[in-house]
Amino acid sequence: MNVCSVIVHAKPENCGVVQTRLEALPGVEVHGGEDEGKLIVTVEDAGDISAADTMMAFNSVEGVISSILIYHYGGDDLGEEVIREVN
Repeated sequence: MNVCSVIVHAKPENCGVVQTRLEALPGVEVHGGEDEGKLIVTVEDAGDISAADTMMAFNSVEGVISSILIYHYGGDDLGEEVIREVN
């Protein structure tokens, strides 16, 4: 399981609509930052869709200027999957 924190830049006047568009993507939650045009976003794996694929989709969201990864966590369950595949 992957959990990421991302800052998504948008014009402050567009942040409301950008937030709605981002939250339509699987595994995405927006936690604030509208006033500064820097949306604080968390992304998790959602079923077969990886957090990395979801973050790449941010580039296609109308109104997004840029995004930057702040934090990534890969949980123990990911390590167990890798160990099972190796064995």
